[in-house]
Formats: sequence, C-alpha cells, structure tokens
Amino acid sequence: MRRLSGVLVLAYGACATPAHAHTEVASLGVFWSGAVHFLLSFERPALVVVFAIWAGMQKQRADAAWVGAIGLGAFAAALATRPDAAEGHSAAAPAIVALVLLGAAALTRFQLGARPVLIAALFCGLIAGAIGATGETIGDRAINATALSLVAAAAAAYALMAATFVARWRHAGLGLRLCAGAVTILAAACASGYSRICGYG
Repeated sequence: MRRLSGVLVLAYGACATPAHAHTEVASLGVFWSGAVHFLLSFERPALVVVFAIWAGMQKQRADAAWVGAIGLGAFAAALATRPDAAEGHSAAAPAIVALVLLGAAALTRFQLGARPVLIAALFCGLIAGAIGATGETIGDRAINATALSLVAAAAAAYALMAATFVARWRHAGLGLRLCAGAVTILAAACASGYSRICGYG
C-alpha cells in the first residue's frame, strides 16, 4: 500500500504537465493507468465528492444504488470514449455545468426523489469516466475502464460515508454545504483551465 500511495502521489504531482502525466500513467500498465486516470484532473473526483455531500442530505436514500450508478456510468463512458479525446479534455465543459448545479443543490439542500438522484448519479459517472480509456485492444480498454469505474465508485462510497457521518453532528450541515460550495468553485476553476493546480489525464 505504501508503494501504491507513493505512485498515486507522484502521478498527481506530475499532472501539472499533461503530456508527461499521460505518458507516466500509461507506463503503469493497463489497469493502474485506468485507476490513476480518475485522480489526474481535480474536477472529476471533486464532482463525485460534491454529489456525495448532496446525496447524503437527501431524505429518501438509495446509497448503494447510486454508488453503483456512478461506477456503471464511469465504465461505459471510459470504454466508449476514444483515447485521443482525452487530449481535448472532453469532460471539462460538462463537469463545469454539473459542478455548478450540484454545488447549488448541496448549498440549498435541494431535495429530490430517489429516481432523479439515481439519474444524476449516472450522469455524474458518465462525466467522471469521459477521460477515455487507453489501450489499443478492446480487452485492454475494458480492463482500463473497469479500474477507472472502481475508483470512481470507491470515491463516491467513501465520500458518502464521510458526509453521512459528519451530518449527524450539530451544525455540521452548514459546514457540509460550505465545503460543497468551496470545492465546486475550485473544481470549476480547474475545469475551466484557470487554475495551475489542476492537470488533465
């Protein structure tokens, strides 16, 4: 785990230079390339975290279902997106729109039924997975997309657990909403290309 953590930190640090980051990640192998790709651009994991905060505030819960929807959406998008589309940052513009909408929903504690939340989770996964899957063969692309979807689903699950736990504390709801708003602004700036702390996979 220490070795893997070191690899993830190095990969994230290298993402300030997109071309080099993409090359270094690809050298990890098909599976780990897909796993790390999700972490290379700040707006994608931020999108999942903001969604988890908002979903954790819902009165009608469908936790396992929407975590699965995020994973499925990420897999489908990663498998369907051409590898060269990653260079065009294909998910950046939808990520900005989604972040603003989800951030506003979290700030206002906007309530929806389970079905609309599941649909939103699926679109959240599609955006997170629209980085593209590397690999020339369909088998390699499927392995790459599987790894990416697993990381996206895990991020969603851990963020939801954290949000649900913190929400039980007194006055923590306001803190969660402020956190969602701050992450939304920062991630939207990253997706817009205005921040140097973000890289692209």
